[in-house]
Amino acid sequence: MWAKLQLKTIFVSTLVALFVVGSWLNLCGVWIEFPLMVNRLPEKWALPATMGLVSNLANIGVIIIALIRRLSRGGVTYEIPVNICILTTGTIVLIVLAFVWHKTTTINGSPHSSYLMGFSLTLALVDCTSSVTFLPFLDRYEPIYMNAYFIGEALSNLLPALLGIAQGVGKTSCIDDGNGTLTPYDTPPRFSVQTYFLALSVIMLGSLLSFVTLCVIRMGRKQEKNSIDFSHTKNDSPVVELSTVEKTATNLEPVELKGPLESENRMTRKEFWISEHGIYLFLCFWTSILIIGATPSIQSYSLYPYSIEVYHYTIIACQFAYPLMSLLGVFVPKLPSRYLYVLTVIGTGLFGYTFLAAKLSPCSPLVDQFIGKLVISTSWFLKYCILFFIRILVGNYFRHKSGHRGLFWFGFLTQIGSLIGAVVIYLFTDHLKLFEQREVCLSYSC
Repeated sequence: MWAKLQLKTIFVSTLVALFVVGSWLNLCGVWIEFPLMVNRLPEKWALPATMGLVSNLANIGVIIIALIRRLSRGGVTYEIPVNICILTTGTIVLIVLAFVWHKTTTINGSPHSSYLMGFSLTLALVDCTSSVTFLPFLDRYEPIYMNAYFIGEALSNLLPALLGIAQGVGKTSCIDDGNGTLTPYDTPPRFSVQTYFLALSVIMLGSLLSFVTLCVIRMGRKQEKNSIDFSHTKNDSPVVELSTVEKTATNLEPVELKGPLESENRMTRKEFWISEHGIYLFLCFWTSILIIGATPSIQSYSLYPYSIEVYHYTIIACQFAYPLMSLLGVFVPKLPSRYLYVLTVIGTGLFGYTFLAAKLSPCSPLVDQFIGKLVISTSWFLKYCILFFIRILVGNYFRHKSGHRGLFWFGFLTQIGSLIGAVVIYLFTDHLKLFEQREVCLSYSC
C-alpha cells in the first residue's frame, strides 16, 4: 500500500513539474536566441530594447485575469480552460515562429521584425498570464505537490538554457570580399534557430499533454484524500476550491494584518517610506527596474562587443541564476536589513558597470582583452544572482509580515518597475541613440 502511494505521488509530481515547465519556457527560449538573431534582423542591436518593451506590454493578461476574479468574486472556475489555451497557444506560436521569425514588414518605409515581435508579444502574454492561473489550479492538490511546481518553474528556465548550450553559437570571422574589404562571416551553430524553436514546441506539447492528463485522472487532489479518510461516512466532504479559500482569506485579512497595518496607518507618508516596510517596497520597485526591465534590454550593447560567444553563453549562464537563488532562499529565507541594503548597493554597482559597458560600446572596458570578457560575464551573472536573491528575500518578508496584501503590492511594484525600466532603455536606444553598435570587421582604437 505504501509503495503504491509513493508511486502515485511520484507520478503526479512528474506530471505537475512537466505541466509547469510550460510557464516561462518559450519566452526564455526567445531571449536565448537573440545572439543569433540580432545581426540578421533590421533592428540589429536595438532588438532586445524593442523586445523588452513589447514583453512588458503583455501584463494586460494579468489585468484581465484579475478583473475576471474580481467581477466573478470567485464564482468562475477559469483555470482549466485558460491553462489549456495558454499551453496550446504557446505550442502553436513556437511552431509558427520557427518558420517566420526572420521575416520582416515595411512600416513607414523602414523594415521591422513584425513577425518576431507580434508572436513574441503573444508568448509573453500567455507566459505572464500563466503566473496567475497555474498556481490557482494547483490549489486543488495536496500541498506536497507544491515542490513539483517549483521544480517545474526552475526547469522552465533551465531547459531552454541547456538546449542553447547544446546548440552553440558558431563563430564570427572576417573574410576578404575580393575588393580589399573585410566582411563578417558567421559559422553556423550546431542547429538552427528554427530547429531550436521546434524543439521547444515539443517540450510545450509535453507540458500540454501533462496538464490534460492531470485534469483527466484527478489523482492527488484534495477531494481524493477526503473520500479516503471519510469513506465510512454517508456524505463525502466537498473539495475546498480556490474561490472558497480566496473568500476566507479576504474576510480574515484585517485580522491577520491587524498589527502591521495599524502601525502603518498611524504613520505619516514620510515615516512610512523610511520604515522597514517602505524601504522594502522601494527595494522591490528598484530591483524590478534594474533586473527585469532594464537589464535584458541592454544585453546586446553590453555583451556583444566582447564577442558573440561571450554574449551567447553569458545570457545562458544568467538563466541559471534564478533557480540557484531560489534554492539558496530555502536555506537562507531571511537576512538582517543591513545585509540586504549592502547587497542592493553591490547589485546596483554591478548593473552600473554593465550599463557603462553598453554606453561605451564599441569601446567597452577592456573589450579586446581576455580579462575584460571575464569581468563582464562575471558581472552579469553576479548581478542576476544578487538582485534575484534580494527579490526572493523581500518577497519572503512581505509573505510573513503582510500576507496577501503585502504580496499584492510586491507584484504590483514588480510590474510597474519592470515597465519603467523597459521604457527608459527603449527611449535611450530608439530615440536618444545613446548606445552604439560595434562592427565586427572594423578596427577600433580603443
